[in-house]
Amino acid sequence: MYSRISIYLLLSCLCLLTLLAACSHSSITRLPQAQTQFKILGINDFHGQVPHIQNQGGLYSLASHLLKEIESTDSPTFILHGGDHVGASPAQSALLQDEPAIDFLNELQRYCNERKGAACHILGTAGNHEFDEGSAEMLRLLQGGNHANGPFLETKWKGSNYQTLSANVRDRYTNELLLPPYAIHTVNGIDVGFIGITLDSTPKLVIPGSLDNLTFVSQTQAVNEFSQALLQKGIKAQVLIIHDGAQMDFYAGPTQNNQSIPSDSAFYQFIQALPEEIDLVVSGHSHNFTNVSVNTKLGKSVLITQAFSSARAYAEIQVSLNNTTGDIDNTSATIVRTPSAYRGNLSQGAQHTLKLLASIVSDSKRFVQQLTEGYLNTFKPQNDGLALGQFIADSHKYAQNTDLGVMNKGGVRAKLREGKVTWGDMFAIQPFSNQLIVKEYTGAAIKHLVQNGSDLWSTNLTQHSDNRLSINGKEIEDNHRYSVAGNEYVMNSKGFADGKLTATGGKDVDATVDYIKRLPTPFDFTSTTEK
Repeated sequence: MYSRISIYLLLSCLCLLTLLAACSHSSITRLPQAQTQFKILGINDFHGQVPHIQNQGGLYSLASHLLKEIESTDSPTFILHGGDHVGASPAQSALLQDEPAIDFLNELQRYCNERKGAACHILGTAGNHEFDEGSAEMLRLLQGGNHANGPFLETKWKGSNYQTLSANVRDRYTNELLLPPYAIHTVNGIDVGFIGITLDSTPKLVIPGSLDNLTFVSQTQAVNEFSQALLQKGIKAQVLIIHDGAQMDFYAGPTQNNQSIPSDSAFYQFIQALPEEIDLVVSGHSHNFTNVSVNTKLGKSVLITQAFSSARAYAEIQVSLNNTTGDIDNTSATIVRTPSAYRGNLSQGAQHTLKLLASIVSDSKRFVQQLTEGYLNTFKPQNDGLALGQFIADSHKYAQNTDLGVMNKGGVRAKLREGKVTWGDMFAIQPFSNQLIVKEYTGAAIKHLVQNGSDLWSTNLTQHSDNRLSINGKEIEDNHRYSVAGNEYVMNSKGFADGKLTATGGKDVDATVDYIKRLPTPFDFTSTTEK
C-alpha cells in the first residue's frame, strides 16, 4: 500500500508532467510564421472604359474579377492602378468628365472598407492623361467639386475615396508636391511603402503650355529620393507604381524566368537604375503585357507587371513578406484576361457592389445616348492603303478650307469598323475634343515638317520618290505660304509651333463628324467632298 504522502507526490509529478507537456505543445503552435502572404491586383490605363468593348474588358467585367480576387483570400489585398485611369475615354465617361471612372474605384474601395476594413486598399498614380485638362481639373476629380458643365450623375461630386500618388510632380512656383509621394500600409505588423511615379515626359504629351505651372522631376531622381525616405523610416518592403512601361510577348500563367523586356528601351534603363529597396513594379503607359523579373545594376531581381489596357486584364500578384527582416522575399504574377464578367459565386456584398457598378454603366450610357447613337453614315472600306489619320486630316482641311490638313498618329485612339457609323464611334477615335487651329508656313517649313516628322497629312499632299513634295499636283514652292489645319495638340508641338496663327475653329471631332455626314453613302477613306 502507498502512503498518503507517496500518493500525493505521485499525483504532483503527474500534474507537473502534464503541465510541461501542455506548455511544450503551446510553444510550438505559437511560433511566429516565417512569412506573411498578401495579394496585389495591378490594373493600368483604364481610360474611362465604362462600356464593354467588342467582347472584352469594360468596367463591369473587370470589377467582377477584382471582387472575386478579393473574396478568394483572407490575406490583405491591394488594388494598384498604374495611371491613365482617366482621359482618352469613350463618351460614356469623357462627356461626364470621367467621373464614372473615378466612381468605379470608389465603389470598390467602399466594398473593401465594408468587407476587409484595414486589409484592403486602392492606390494609384497619376499618368500623363490625368493632366489632359490641366492640374486643376485633375485635382477637382480627385478632391471633389462640380465641373462647370455639371452636375452629371451625382448632384454634388465628392471626388475619390482612394489615394492617388505622385512623387515627381511639383508646383513650379512653390516646389510643393502636387500629390502625396507615397503611402504606407501595415501588413501583419510590417510596414509596406507604395511610391507613385508619373511619366516625366508628360509635358510633351499634352497641349503645350497647359502644364507650365508644374515641374516634372526625373523618374529616377524621385524614386531614389522617396525610397530613401521610406528606408529612413525603417521600411524595407517597397512597391513602385509607375506610369511608364515596356512591351513583350504575351504568355499565360505565372512569371517565367526566361522572359525579358527590350534592353535598349528607356524603361529598361530606368529599371536598371532602381534603388535596392524596390521589390516590385506595377507599370503602365505602353498598353501592353509585362510579367518579368529584371535584374538591376545592383543585382536585385525586381518583378514588373503590366496588364494591357482598358480593363482587358489585371495582374494577380502574390507577395511574400519576411517577418524577420521586414522585406519582401518573393513575388510572382499572372496576367489574367477579362473577356467577360466572372460567373462564379460572390458574396451578397460583392453582388450589391456589382449592381451599383452596373447602374453607373447604364446611367452613363443613358446620359450620353442621344448624342452618341446619332447615325452619321455607313462605312464600307474599299482601300486599306489609306490610314484613318489621313482621312481625319482631310476632314480638318475641309472644315477650315485650308491648303493642307494634319493629324498626329497618337491622336487616333480607335479603329473605324465597317457598318453604320455613329457620333460615339467617332468620339472613341478622337476623344480629346481638341480645338482646331489654322497656321501658315512657308513651303520650306512644310518640307521640313514632312521630312522630319511622323504625322499624317491630308491626301492632297504627295511625296515623290525623289523626295519632292506637291500639293494638289503642284510642287511646293519654298517661299510660298501655305495654310495648315490641325488640332491644338499637333499645331502647338515642336516644329508646328513656329507657324503663324491665322484662325481657330471648333472641336476636331465635330469637324470629322460633319465631314462624314456630307460624304456619299456608303463611304470609305478615299471618299471626298468638295467645298
